[in-house]
Amino acid sequence: MTAFITSLGGRLAERWLQALLLPGVLFVGAVAVAGRLGHGRWSDVGDLAAAVDQLGAWATGRGNGAVALLAVAVVAGAVAAAALAQGLGRVVVLGWTTTWGPLGRLLVRRRRHRWRRAVDRYEEALRVKARLLLGVRPADPPPELPDTVALATARDRIALVEPRLPTWMGDRMHAVDERIRTAYDLDLASAWPRLWLTVAEEVRGALARAQAEFTAAGRLAGWGSLYLLLGLRWWPAAVVGVGAWALGWWRGRTSMENLAQLVEATVDLQASALAAALGHPVDGCFTPDDGEVVTRILRKGT
Repeated sequence: MTAFITSLGGRLAERWLQALLLPGVLFVGAVAVAGRLGHGRWSDVGDLAAAVDQLGAWATGRGNGAVALLAVAVVAGAVAAAALAQGLGRVVVLGWTTTWGPLGRLLVRRRRHRWRRAVDRYEEALRVKARLLLGVRPADPPPELPDTVALATARDRIALVEPRLPTWMGDRMHAVDERIRTAYDLDLASAWPRLWLTVAEEVRGALARAQAEFTAAGRLAGWGSLYLLLGLRWWPAAVVGVGAWALGWWRGRTSMENLAQLVEATVDLQASALAAALGHPVDGCFTPDDGEVVTRILRKGT
């Protein structure tokens, strides 16, 4: 047990070092460079090298105490920057998954209009395709059929179901709730905490990792926000910030898709086990009738 706790502490320390401290040290270094060079001398490597030499001479000339104090200052600044980036990351995640108030309603209306147009194009293509296939005779050459797969993909790029939130990421998890309600008549909000208690540890681990990846994507965008702010003093930092934001956004979409797939798969595979645990054994596949019973049990008549 002692060895396990020691190894666990080592892994946690290693993850903290990689995820927070090292990016924080890099940001502290970028702040120092920005403060020294600014916009006017943004690429003056010679001046930067001279400043590093001066700092090294100052620290060594004052003994080990000055070196230790400098190291403590750098670590403290790195920890403060990491804490700020984490806070900004939480704000970013909220922005990716919440309603945005009045502005959000405007964006939802726009996304909903685009989605309905994409649905109309897809359904019209299905009707045209059906008419063409029904009219084919054995001697006729095959007609040029509409590309319904491409149209369905274009529709799903907007949202899998009718948009309710201003962002794709927020609607992706909302789509899981809608699809489960449609397929099983099951209230996911009520069922999920109980499902979490019934699934195996490896399933929980996969879900936790997907959630952690989404949180890490938001944190990366938080670092991007800090570098964008630093870009007001030193413009190359803004370039780094834009790159970090773009990468964080892409990772956020990817991890949200993974998380949504895992949540939906968990319900598909474990809904019957949940029903049995609640005293409603399921004979065969889990059906909307079973989902209605489970939802009634979980919501306790409300």
